[in-house]
Amino acid sequence: MYNNQGQGNHSISGKELSYLADTLKNEELLAKLCVQGAANSQSSSLKQTLTHLSQERLQNISILINTMQQQSGITH
Repeated sequence: MYNNQGQGNHSISGKELSYLADTLKNEELLAKLCVQGAANSQSSSLKQTLTHLSQERLQNISILINTMQQQSGITH
């Protein structure tokens, strides 16, 4: 992501929001695939790696949602 400092009260464009939404969908898919792979893995090291990767994807999802909420003025 980029920093908007020095640009005043610049809001995110529709194209940028669309990019964030697409990225969110991709992160969700990757997280699901990692969880499924970990569940089906016979290797403990692979299971651990996939579990770690799924946690990273979930963290990215949280960051993306927070960014989208901040930029659109949505609160929960």
